[in-house]
Amino acid sequence: MKKKKISGVLFYLLIGGISLLFLFPMIWMIASSFKIDENIYRDIGTVHAFLPRLEDLTLKPYRELLGMYNIFRNMFNSLFYATTTVVVGLLVNSLAGYALAKFNFPLKTFILILIISLMIVPVEATILPLYMVVFKLRLVNTVVGYLLPFITNVMNIFLFRQYFLSFPEALSEAARIDGLGHFRLFYKIVFPICKPMYVTIGIITFLASWNDFLWPVMALSDANLMPVQVALNAIFSDTYNIFTSHVMAALTLVTLPVVVIYLFFQKQIVEGVARSGIK
Repeated sequence: MKKKKISGVLFYLLIGGISLLFLFPMIWMIASSFKIDENIYRDIGTVHAFLPRLEDLTLKPYRELLGMYNIFRNMFNSLFYATTTVVVGLLVNSLAGYALAKFNFPLKTFILILIISLMIVPVEATILPLYMVVFKLRLVNTVVGYLLPFITNVMNIFLFRQYFLSFPEALSEAARIDGLGHFRLFYKIVFPICKPMYVTIGIITFLASWNDFLWPVMALSDANLMPVQVALNAIFSDTYNIFTSHVMAALTLVTLPVVVIYLFFQKQIVEGVARSGIK
């Protein structure tokens, strides 16, 4: 018993040490965002790079950054785009996955093969065709044109389909006996039971939209519509006015919302991954 306790403690110490090692870059980024450039360079290679001196702490990088760039506007844009993509995408993709898992209809096998085939195609290879479609529809530089191509996601449809295949058919039969139609069955029975999967796919979709750079560069030209990743690129490219402390402050502002969302939903994410078999 004593050996098991010791091995357990050593295991958790090892896991904690590895986790801390991966967290070092983020800790350094946050610490550097509260220091001026001179102190950032001075502390490199010392413990104060991660644990700054109290007298070095300042909000000057944030004040200067927000004075030069309207980054909160870009963060709001990204939050709106990501939230809209998640909400509408979860509805569309889950219904498609449910239909492929539970219904029999013509060309079902062909559609499933097509979905699996499209998963092999890199996103970068689809950007130009998508842009041509949006251009033909005269939706370039519009919110609808930016969001529309990525509402439907073949990977998410496939994941939902695989998850719904394991849904107990006995529950569906009992609900139908009680008089529930397909949509009420989906809303009252399927959705509550499958919430962890929705949260998992929702977080993955949110992160993909939040971190997207290539598509907004092509689809948007209005500065007021730009998401935060494009704004970050503009900040990094401004070599005459930007400093290391400004870059760290910008990265901290952009990273923290994602970290907060993950921490808030981490239980559901782990449960969804465990149930779905995602590796």
